[in-house]
Order: sequence, then structure tokens, then C-alpha cells
Amino acid sequence: MFGLPMSTTVIMGVVMGFWVVYTLVFYLSTRRWVVEDADYDDATSVDGSGEGGVRR
Repeated sequence: MFGLPMSTTVIMGVVMGFWVVYTLVFYLSTRRWVVEDADYDDATSVDGSGEGGVRR
């Protein structure tokens, strides 16, 4: 590839492949963070007791 030795091409391919897999795993494991954090943004709890969203 572009006149580089085969070992360099393989190493670059492995690093790029690892980065793609890492990014996909990170994306899939964190795509629901907004939903999880939504409960902590409320000023009052669900029952209106004013305990800052603390559920028991």
C-alpha cells in the first residue's frame, strides 16, 4: 500500500480496525446515557415530595 512494507501495512490496518471496533463498542454502550441521566435533572421527585428526584 503506497509503497510501504507489508508489515507496516498490516500494523496500520490492525490499528485502524481496532479503532473502528473500539468506537462502535463505545457508541453502543453509551447511546442510552441521556435516558439514564434524565432522572437526575428533575428538581422534585416523581411523587412531588421535593427530595430532588431520589427514589426509594
